[in-house]
Amino acid sequence: MTQSPSPLDTRPKHLKGPRLSLALFRIGWSERQAAEKCDMHRTQLRRCLDGTSALPSDLSGWLLDLEAAHLAHPCPRQRRSDPILAEIRKAG
Repeated sequence: MTQSPSPLDTRPKHLKGPRLSLALFRIGWSERQAAEKCDMHRTQLRRCLDGTSALPSDLSGWLLDLEAAHLAHPCPRQRRSDPILAEIRKAG
């Protein structure tokens, strides 16, 4: 009998590029805030956002957990009719 993979098994191990940008957007952090919270130099984070490097697995997992928490518990006063947010929701 084969088990279906858990959601944690299908997550990227190392965030980079557009997927990292999406996670930071959903959390609500700017590039500067993310670098500070992750204890990284902004240039190092910028390389990850550009896709030429990737975040370490511990930071990637932590950011994905934060993203999931933000998605599971949105602000009760979130703008439901914002067209930009609607596009992001469809993409994710």
